[in-house]
Amino acid sequence: MKILTTTFLLLSAGVLFAQIKFSEKAFDNGMRYPIAHFSSNPTVADSMNAEIQRHLMDAEVSDFCIGDYGFFQKGNHLELHLICNCIDFAETDHKYLFFSLETGSLVGYVDLFATKERAAAIEYINSCVRKAGKADFGESRPELTWSDISFRLYKDGLQVYLTPDFNEDPVEIPWTELSTYLKFSFL
Repeated sequence: MKILTTTFLLLSAGVLFAQIKFSEKAFDNGMRYPIAHFSSNPTVADSMNAEIQRHLMDAEVSDFCIGDYGFFQKGNHLELHLICNCIDFAETDHKYLFFSLETGSLVGYVDLFATKERAAAIEYINSCVRKAGKADFGESRPELTWSDISFRLYKDGLQVYLTPDFNEDPVEIPWTELSTYLKFSFL
């Protein structure tokens, strides 16, 4: 009976997390962008689509754009990467939008972590950054806070950046090391 219950829960969780889908649209200037579809809660998709449109306003008004997108879903969160190469832009623009699939709203990466575990999580992240030799935590630099760090998801965990421009090599922390701090356990 235990095996049957566990199997049912795993399949239910897989179905729940797999319901987000994207179709493609394009502006008149050639810029391709995603349209979210969420069968179990259309208001989540509506909220996501409004945020996507808001973040692409500068690309929409450009004379010519080439764009693409990709996404990475982890549990109830989705990181959407929009790539905009427009004639009016000095360089290719990479926009990363991090959504809660519970609300369709943009959230900070701190939302991955359980509220009660956030202090311990930032302490652990600080220790990983320190071990990697990425920051000098001397008297002049206190411990990092959530606002000091930028994140990106990758298949095995989180990439931690100490600058908002993502120019340095990240500190990579696997999900297995972060699992005790996360809001949701991933399959």
